[in-house]
Amino acid sequence: MQNVDAQQSGEADDVPSLEGASFSRTTLSRALNDLLISGGDSRLELDPATLSNVYGCQPFPRSDALAFSSSTATSISERAYRRVQCAHEALIEDSRTQGWPEAFDRQVEGLRRALETCFELDGSAIVLSPSGTDSQLHTLFLARQILGGPVTTVIVGADQTGSGTAFTCRGQHFSARTALGTAVAKGAPIEELAGDSIAIALLTPEGTVRTADEVDGAVIGAVAGQVGAGRKVVLHAMESSKLGLRAPSDECLKGIARTWPGAVQIMIDACQMRISRPRIRQYLAQGYIVLVTGSKFFTGPPFCGASLVPASLAARLAAMKPAAGGLAGYATRWDFPAAWRGIRSGFAAPANIGQWLRWTAALEEMRAYYAVPPDFRRSLLVRLEETIGRVRASSAILEPFVLPPQPRADAALDEELTVRTVFPFLVKHQEGHLGYDDAVLVYRALNRDLSGALPGHETPDTLQIAAALCHIGQPVKLPAGQDGPKAVLRLCVGARTVSEAWSSEPGEAERNIAAIAGQLSTIAAKLEIIMRHFDAVRRVLEQPVTATPPGLLRRTA
Repeated sequence: MQNVDAQQSGEADDVPSLEGASFSRTTLSRALNDLLISGGDSRLELDPATLSNVYGCQPFPRSDALAFSSSTATSISERAYRRVQCAHEALIEDSRTQGWPEAFDRQVEGLRRALETCFELDGSAIVLSPSGTDSQLHTLFLARQILGGPVTTVIVGADQTGSGTAFTCRGQHFSARTALGTAVAKGAPIEELAGDSIAIALLTPEGTVRTADEVDGAVIGAVAGQVGAGRKVVLHAMESSKLGLRAPSDECLKGIARTWPGAVQIMIDACQMRISRPRIRQYLAQGYIVLVTGSKFFTGPPFCGASLVPASLAARLAAMKPAAGGLAGYATRWDFPAAWRGIRSGFAAPANIGQWLRWTAALEEMRAYYAVPPDFRRSLLVRLEETIGRVRASSAILEPFVLPPQPRADAALDEELTVRTVFPFLVKHQEGHLGYDDAVLVYRALNRDLSGALPGHETPDTLQIAAALCHIGQPVKLPAGQDGPKAVLRLCVGARTVSEAWSSEPGEAERNIAAIAGQLSTIAAKLEIIMRHFDAVRRVLEQPVTATPPGLLRRTA
């Protein structure tokens, strides 16, 4: 890994000898950018030529990028980067005065308390993880302790969640390497976690959205069948899918919990984090485990996940001492609350500094978002929904993917997140729409400077738009309908858009909002340029990038 942060690249000898299980003397002195991508799976690895991961994100601020990618991942902001610099320095100083294990434990527990405050939790426990995908494994482990023995996972929205879920729901390795660096066989069963799964799709084979009643019926049927066969069930409910869909209904979840107490553990997949704090608290009060991340809506750096465990279950888990099994390759003792001494004792203590730093950055974005007055948050989201609608309507090649109304719109409970923040769209191409492979190419092309790929007769304005770095939500593959395989791209409004638009001075806020609207128009214009020169753009993207862009190698805040 190259050193991409000259300011943080101290010598190992500058750091005192730090005692602690599995802790390397030189770990803490590594470059900050290197630490930010440590403690995770291969999705965090950087292309050495572009210094970007597979999602187009970099471990340092990209202030020149137009970022509407919060359904996928976002590069760290300047504000959050400064915060993790301070946290990194504080950890080094605490290690000198307190010793390594005590210092890291203090920092992680401080982060946990800060997240509890930010989410306004009362008595619930937080289990940290390197990603939302890892949190699914953590939660499967916890659910097995609660329910006893192997379980069947019923995945609602299996076609609308991360690709790793197909593995984690069955207790299988989802990558060739765990977050702690252990080499594993993707798809192989994980010791003490392996089980069965049932997938329930939210889209029909024709690519339309299934009705709420149809999905509810499928969920109830699947759970009833498993419980009737003597199996315990983890019900993986979808709070916000890749397209912003929610399922099953609240009534369905309540009915299942009431009908099969002790046989079903409901898990809410809120990893997109397009969910209000009152809604999170309601789920926890009902005994559901809630999976969250700081790296989607809140635009923290990828990846950081957590499982919010209701107080009623946390008390039981605190008294347990189960064997870690294969989860030991994915979790450290610091992932679990200090009160869970029995569970913690089964896990080793390598320091996942990267996970802690990424969550520290995400917490900074959360605090900034919640510091914005609620009325402004809602009004801005409404205005941006209208703006995106106008931008799509003004383009000859962009076609909205029609979604049904939100299954609930409780303004008191869901607050401003009754407003849509994920906007999927189809791109017209020749006689049809872009297929998945071509949509991936367009997604990558938007995030590249294409000014050199266009013919020489293009205007300066066109070349300027072609040079813009536009980062949007990655493509989602749709089922093959009558027109063949298609895919949607997504424009996504994240928390950072809101916090950076806010100003107590109305004129400044209006200028900020106008700038956001201009960015959205630029993205639409670049999409049209890409489609107009599709073959030339394809040739450019097929050529390997052989050199790191100037100025990025030693980027500092």
